[in-house]
Amino acid sequence: MEKASFPAVFKLRRGSGSKNVVLSKSKGHATKMIKKAFGKGFSALDMTSILKERYRKFRLGKESFLGVIKGVIRVFIGVPFKNMSSKEKGYIYFQEFMPNNDYDQRIIVIGEKAFALKRMVRENDFRASGSGAFYYDKDDFDVECIKIAFDVNKKLNFQCMTYDFMYDSERKPVIGEISFAFNPIAYVDCPGYWDSDLNWHQGKVAFQDWMLEDLLNIHND
Repeated sequence: MEKASFPAVFKLRRGSGSKNVVLSKSKGHATKMIKKAFGKGFSALDMTSILKERYRKFRLGKESFLGVIKGVIRVFIGVPFKNMSSKEKGYIYFQEFMPNNDYDQRIIVIGEKAFALKRMVRENDFRASGSGAFYYDKDDFDVECIKIAFDVNKKLNFQCMTYDFMYDSERKPVIGEISFAFNPIAYVDCPGYWDSDLNWHQGKVAFQDWMLEDLLNIHND
């Protein structure tokens, strides 16, 4: 802690769409988070933060008024997943903060194919995941990120993996997170994909078919 620099990104191991991701701006705040992590712990779902996100999307026309009302109710009664889940506790996870990134690039590699989603950071925030502001055009992506994703996937022998790229202070791409899971709805508008030689192929991104084909090829080998 004495050698740590701030701000730093605090995360829980469970969460998606930027849920359970907080920016610790000072040593004092980080110390408070650590004490809570090794004390009473954190709820798996912060319903107040989820309500704030619903309201943000409502103001942008991406959430209904009924959805906001449901969010208010769930602050008080929770949801089955939250009510049945144990507390997140007994560990701490901080990540280096990468400033001056107004978007990230999510690259998904399945076998010898990759497709991508550019996610803009929320207004007055640092988080991109789940923002709802997405771009798909081929020219929106850094080919170096595509190359790195393929290289890592090959070295670690992954069948399917997602890679979230940002830039460091020298504008070099860095991986902020990897995950085996992704929401398929967000990727139906992808206009094409790259092969492992970084050639672009315009057309439907049939990632469900690719997963099955790749799995069958593995077993045939």
